[in-house]
Amino acid sequence: MALFIVPGCSWFGGDRESSGKQAPQEQERLTCPLCGSDVSDSSVIDRRPVAVKVENDPAARPQSGLDRAGVVYEEITEGGITRFIAIYLCRDADPVGPIRSARPADTDIIYPYDALFCHCGGAPHTLSMIKQSKIADFDEFVGYDAYWRFRDRRAPHNLYAGTAQLRQAGDTIYPFEGEVDAAFEFMEQGEMDKMAADRAEEIERAGAEPTGEPGGYEPLITVVNNVYIPYTGVCKVQYAYDAATGKFPRYVAGQPHTDLTTGGQLSVDTVIVQYVTVSPSGIVDVHGVDSPNLGVVGSGRAQVFMMGQLIDANWEKVSRGWHTRYLDNSGNEIKLKPGSVWIQLVPVTDQVSID
Repeated sequence: MALFIVPGCSWFGGDRESSGKQAPQEQERLTCPLCGSDVSDSSVIDRRPVAVKVENDPAARPQSGLDRAGVVYEEITEGGITRFIAIYLCRDADPVGPIRSARPADTDIIYPYDALFCHCGGAPHTLSMIKQSKIADFDEFVGYDAYWRFRDRRAPHNLYAGTAQLRQAGDTIYPFEGEVDAAFEFMEQGEMDKMAADRAEEIERAGAEPTGEPGGYEPLITVVNNVYIPYTGVCKVQYAYDAATGKFPRYVAGQPHTDLTTGGQLSVDTVIVQYVTVSPSGIVDVHGVDSPNLGVVGSGRAQVFMMGQLIDANWEKVSRGWHTRYLDNSGNEIKLKPGSVWIQLVPVTDQVSID
């Protein structure tokens, strides 16, 4: 005969005496609000994010510290050369760089992150935009002691800093008393397992069913092996999906995009292509080449790549103060894979290709 015991009371109706021991409490799960990764210490997420402007001229490669960023934006600048805004919260990078100057779209991108914006100058009109926005601006010309130059690289491709030092120095000017807002929604492990299984099943179906015939194979999801982003030749990007890791190793100008410090290839969990309208800003460099405006406030088309799949999407950013939301064709916000998120700002006149 089975004996059933109800904790805290006697089977015969009398109260049990307490043993004095407390039931162990389940520890609250802590995740980074920017990349969704698990963290063990709340102090690494209860602090100000650091946003660093990193250049991508061929003379700047390989860069340092991009592999430690939670979110990275790649944007077109003058002449089609791209630059990065690398945003750090739960992980620091030491060093990160080369660090270069700000561009017109940076304020709208960085504003909702409430980040310390670390860069090396900029055109007068751009600096005026930054000042008027009242973001936490930490220009190298203001916070010089937190930056340094490597002697084994030629200027201007040799300015570096550490995110911990930048944050510490910036806190003296911009004390952080807020809370970091979640930039995205993230999947749970079961949802990622399902995406992996769906991809494997789709590949099996594609190999087993005939195509091009009535009633033949029609894909249920879009399987992706490679993503090609048509920036100018020296900045052309490829992501090649690695099913073993669930990540997208990154290539630039046909070569593995590596980190100077570690020597490892950059590898990304989620790649978002955000199509934006590019227009002249009237801000020109020393050669008279325009530094374009990028329409990052508003709405448009997007593509989300994760777990070896493509999700067609739309993006919307109601105002400068809002994080950009990425919505599926039913209008639901797309949950991302926890980990690094790279957002590729691509002109609407171009088209990313996949295979």
